Amino acid sequence: MKVAITGANAGIGLRAARLLASEGHQVIALCRSVERGRSALGDVENVEVRQLDLSSRASVQDAAAAIVADGPLDALINNAAVFDQSQRRAVITADGHESFWQTNHLGPFEFTARVSGALAAARSPRVLFVGSKGIITMPRIRIRYEALDSPDWYSPTRGYYHSKLAQTMTAVHLAELAGPALSVACLRVPAVRLDADRLAAQPALLRALYAPKNRAAADPATIAGIYRNLIADGTPRAADAVYVDEHRKPVALPRFAAGPTERARLWSETSAIVGAPEWHFDGVRA
Repeated sequence: MKVAITGANAGIGLRAARLLASEGHQVIALCRSVERGRSALGDVENVEVRQLDLSSRASVQDAAAAIVADGPLDALINNAAVFDQSQRRAVITADGHESFWQTNHLGPFEFTARVSGALAAARSPRVLFVGSKGIITMPRIRIRYEALDSPDWYSPTRGYYHSKLAQTMTAVHLAELAGPALSVACLRVPAVRLDADRLAAQPALLRALYAPKNRAAADPATIAGIYRNLIADGTPRAADAVYVDEHRKPVALPRFAAGPTERARLWSETSAIVGAPEWHFDGVRA
């Protein structure tokens, strides 16, 4: 199986890349920094490190074009995301978007669309999106269509869960549109232990506040194993079984994500923002 994994140089993505490669799968490790990716994965067989910065549309398009040129892609794991609690003010990317929104939602949406030709050429393609269990702490969260990139309401927590809500909605809507042609899952990931270097890079106060949570958090290697299990099961899921917990059991969608009208609106508006890329599955439109 040929698998592309975004954010494969650290955390769950790194463990998933190592695990899949150790089982003989061909892994394309997509990293914002090729140097860091090679440093983390350089001694692992069956892995090719490539550059992908999801906060840059140019990088998304270049990386996708290279994958499509390589032929069929069996699976895509949309693992990469940014959640920097020290980023107290909104950062606007060169493309004009709030950085969490572009990195965690717009980038994965466009990248998935642009590699859909390679996925469609595979015998049993599958895509894994990554949600967050933490979203249950924000039951009233909604998509801010009127202010998607506005810094006025931004905080790291709001920006992160806003983008994760969007990814969850995208996964379910894609499953509905593609039907049996594509297996789609969205894993509701619980709190996961940070690698020591990532924890050390946080300001001292955040390190102290996060330390107890980090000790109790899930082992990233365990979640990587769930990634592997979800993409190994290529059976298409019904829309109400796309969103699953760490036990691979279907769980209720966030309230705002539950409505098909809102999911369709988000899909349409996201597609327009990223230039209406072509999808290569019957029933899936820009």
